[in-house]
Amino acid sequence: MPNASNSKLREVSADTKQESSNRVPVVRAIDVGFGLVKLSLRKGADLAFINFPSMAIPADASAVRTLGTRRRDTFDVPVNDANYEVGRDVGLAQAGGSFGRDVTDEFYRGVIYEALTKGALRYMLEAGDPVIDVLVLGLPVNQYNDSKRRDYLRSRYEGEIPVGDDKKIKVKKVLVQAQPMGGYAALDAHLDELNEVIARTPGALKPLASGEALDDLSVLMIDPGEHTLDWLLIQQGSINPRASGAASDAGRHRVVRSVLDSLVAEVGRPLGPAVMPRINDALRSGSPVKLAGVAHDLQPFEPVIMTVIEDSINRMIDGLRDAHEIIDLMVLVGGHPERYRDVLVKRFPAIPVFIMPDPMAANVRGFQMIGEAVSEEQAASA
Repeated sequence: MPNASNSKLREVSADTKQESSNRVPVVRAIDVGFGLVKLSLRKGADLAFINFPSMAIPADASAVRTLGTRRRDTFDVPVNDANYEVGRDVGLAQAGGSFGRDVTDEFYRGVIYEALTKGALRYMLEAGDPVIDVLVLGLPVNQYNDSKRRDYLRSRYEGEIPVGDDKKIKVKKVLVQAQPMGGYAALDAHLDELNEVIARTPGALKPLASGEALDDLSVLMIDPGEHTLDWLLIQQGSINPRASGAASDAGRHRVVRSVLDSLVAEVGRPLGPAVMPRINDALRSGSPVKLAGVAHDLQPFEPVIMTVIEDSINRMIDGLRDAHEIIDLMVLVGGHPERYRDVLVKRFPAIPVFIMPDPMAANVRGFQMIGEAVSEEQAASA
């Protein structure tokens, strides 16, 4: 006669396996840039994309931090036996200048990157996901080309990850992608808008019948980031590594710095790096920048800005190694790519130049799609 307790255990085990098989895999994405961290997370029954500044400030444990009318939207996360404050309100903890940022070539393995990634994971945990089945991370093109860097990220962020306040999140699998590849993955979701640009361009390319037609094209993905200008040449759906790359000091930071230098000459006094975020915000919104209570119109500095952007585009064209001759389509992602588009349209009038809708989040949206596709493939083969 079978043991009753063993029979009951088998029933519980079967029920547990059924619940496990019915669980929808959790896929999340993080795009850590030099300026902003973009991530996906749960918002009720839906998926949302949020961002926060790429700053990690040594945590202040004093009571002064608790003063104010509301708690700031940040978390203290542990890195190397120290805590760092990260999150959407981290600017309130900034001591001035660029403190709390890391723009070196070893960014991906530094304290700042780890704190930012753990901060993104903490947001996911607080949104209701203690386990991530597939996590997609991004790297700038020049760093992605080094397999050791991809391997490092996979080994560092798979497993039980501490995210502060004695909380942990479990990550089962990490995928690493080149940042502009995310924008490419999301491209066919905007086929109507893309075809409008193609139809207006006096070149050989005709509107596409479907997203699958992208695989027949040579598509140049361009990502003017905070400090680098990344480009990725994708031919028949595959990256051409010889014609892909990045130019350092060719992103928004150089543009902002050129405006800062012009403002210094105009106001006749030194301006510290703490002014740069204000300039960046003013450039994004098209509004004046306020300094010491005085509003300064940035429109007169437009020729200086365009000279910087033209130089960055020239460096990209040099890095393409004459591959610009075979490009069918150029796609821009990133924070404010309109001026880059204007330069490219003037330089290549017969090639459609398309700015992704909500370009700042384009890469992380694509990362999410890539992760979901991989998760579906795994489920189908299981």
